[in-house]
Amino acid sequence: MPSHQQITVEIVPTTYGSGESDTARLQSMFPASPIYAGDLTYTTVEEMGNNMIAGELVNDGGHTFGLHNRDYDDAPNHDDVATGGGGLPGSSFSPAPGSPGPGSMNPSDIPTPPADWPPDPGTEYGVGNCLANPSDTSEPISQQVIGEYSLGSSS
Repeated sequence: MPSHQQITVEIVPTTYGSGESDTARLQSMFPASPIYAGDLTYTTVEEMGNNMIAGELVNDGGHTFGLHNRDYDDAPNHDDVATGGGGLPGSSFSPAPGSPGPGSMNPSDIPTPPADWPPDPGTEYGVGNCLANPSDTSEPISQQVIGEYSLGSSS
């Protein structure tokens, strides 16, 4: 279990002066605030967050994504990514390394990557499992809830 707990909705009382707000004044200006009434607490926020994380599809009403599954059931499989020229990525880990060429802005004119183009990111991109396949890692990550995360770890 993590040893850190971020302040979410707990009131840390302050008094006007030295650049701080004044809790008493804020409470008098916003008397119906669910935080000041005690209706919105760390526990209620954590429960709400876990319900949202494990919840059903999110519908943003067509704003950006429409219906979105936060469990990433459709996470990509690196083995299924088509690569090559013509606007396809250079590998399942990288964009095409070329450009369409003089006078063209058409991605289909991007040439096939060189034969020695690396098929994976190698180890130069930081720490962790850089070669993990999202189609394999998404399900266990989607099962995590608030409070299970530990500082510096997402597995």
